[in-house]
Amino acid sequence: MLTRSSRLRTILIFCLLPLFSCIPTEKNPRMYEQEKVLMGTVMKIKAETADPDEVKTREAFNAAFRKISELESDLSEWRETSPVSEVAREAGVKKVTVPVPVVAVTLTSLDIARITEGAFDVTFLPLGKLWNVKSRKIPPSADSIATAMAKVDYRQIELDTLRRTLFLKKAGMKIGFGGIAKGYAARQAGEVLRRHGITNFIINAGGDLYVSGRKKEGLWTSGIKNPDEKKDMPIVAFRVKQPCGIATSGDYENYFTWKGKRYHHIIDPKTGYPAEGLKSATVFSDDPAKADAYATAFFIMGGKKALQVIRQDPSAAFILIDREDRVLRSPNLANYIEEFTAQENF
Repeated sequence: MLTRSSRLRTILIFCLLPLFSCIPTEKNPRMYEQEKVLMGTVMKIKAETADPDEVKTREAFNAAFRKISELESDLSEWRETSPVSEVAREAGVKKVTVPVPVVAVTLTSLDIARITEGAFDVTFLPLGKLWNVKSRKIPPSADSIATAMAKVDYRQIELDTLRRTLFLKKAGMKIGFGGIAKGYAARQAGEVLRRHGITNFIINAGGDLYVSGRKKEGLWTSGIKNPDEKKDMPIVAFRVKQPCGIATSGDYENYFTWKGKRYHHIIDPKTGYPAEGLKSATVFSDDPAKADAYATAFFIMGGKKALQVIRQDPSAAFILIDREDRVLRSPNLANYIEEFTAQENF
């Protein structure tokens, strides 16, 4: 997984705070950090700027967080007043007019669902709620899984991009953007920062990253750790070469154990059970929403099928770790990162 304590070698704190006491200049920029709880997780922004006006930087951060908050209102399936919740209530009944962000995220979700043959499916919510591994102690029954699976099918989504309407054809269907919304929000927040003149930043959306530019010392660096090892040293260390989203999916955080078997939260829509085969899937893409969604899909699909997807959509790259601790890299990985020996920087 992307190590949380040293993710991109940063320490993120609760208030906006300059890390240097000197006046920033082009040769001596200042680093700022801020975090807020949004979209059900901690959203963190870290940015380096040579602008001496701290007020302008504070305004940029606040504007970026406001954008995330606005998107949460549109995209959250947990808010009863959100458009997504209204779409679920009207499933099988009528079309619902939705705002532009819902159209955009649904469109990307459908594209990824088609190319991954349903491994990523935003109608998974009935299955996700059924498993709810944070509160479960035993797996759900086969009958209940079958009932939930009958409501999961991205092909039953009807999206009209011109009229901005969204319709779920089967009653009881629901959409959950949890596997893509944070990446989309990070991208939009990054565009806000750029409009304020900030181009060197990291947005950490609950573990999904959007990385842009560099810091004074050089490119932003990070590492991928074997989730089953307690050592802090990553098995893959890298520098981020171009603006991109970075997202990791794995079975190492949300799970329960029953009769000696681990049941985690990443459910394969085709089987109704937790996916098997990989330990983690890390995806890089110029679109953080894609990185977010593909990380889930590739974890479910495994290496061979993930490679087929990359051949069709080279705007994403991956590093996968399988059950035998083998590391599989997509051939286009160097477009996004350059690897180095971990001992150099960790």
